[in-house]
Amino acid sequence: MTMASHVQQGEIKEMKMKYSKEELDLIQQLDQYAANKKITYYKAIPQELYQEMKAMMRSVKFEGSLQEYFEYLGYIFNPVSKYPKSSTEITALLLQHYPSRSITNLENVDRNLYYIIQDKALQNMMDIPEYIHQLGFKFVFHSNIYPHSPSYYIGTSEKEYINRLNRLFPEGTIVIEELIEKNSWLFKNINYLRQIRSIQTIDEQLEFFGFKVLRRWNG
Repeated sequence: MTMASHVQQGEIKEMKMKYSKEELDLIQQLDQYAANKKITYYKAIPQELYQEMKAMMRSVKFEGSLQEYFEYLGYIFNPVSKYPKSSTEITALLLQHYPSRSITNLENVDRNLYYIIQDKALQNMMDIPEYIHQLGFKFVFHSNIYPHSPSYYIGTSEKEYINRLNRLFPEGTIVIEELIEKNSWLFKNINYLRQIRSIQTIDEQLEFFGFKVLRRWNG
């Protein structure tokens, strides 16, 4: 057995003595999201795993901050800016998560970055996929569990959105830029809905709601 193998076995034995089985399982999961044991922003960890880690802290009665618990588990906490402002900063963070430039499941991979991009897209009066494409990335949709057909599922939230849209656009024709100007909250929620339903554009989502959709720049 080589010296390196002895060292590795020693490290594994030490970890088993220091951590509980549950913590070792947690470390194994965290390693998938922490290259070289470095954490730059803890909310980049998927929501379920993040909550699991907080529950583990309570379970073992760890006295300290979340950052200190990361360090106790063997991670180097080196935070970067939580709120990137420029497209260059956003692009750099996206490349950390998606070196292939194909983006999928961003909301679960980095929720903070997802909402920043959503706001940036809104400021530029475009959808998230359009904004991401402008940055040089491809937005990859998951397959939709709901049919794109007249039998398209409309739930309670959707009905409320339709009622609000009817009040804003009683003539039945929606100009996207006007929707953003009149009610950006409504635009955000409908845009979010169509993404979790894997609908390509907000125009298509609004058409499913029964509206005609126009954009100022293409008449």
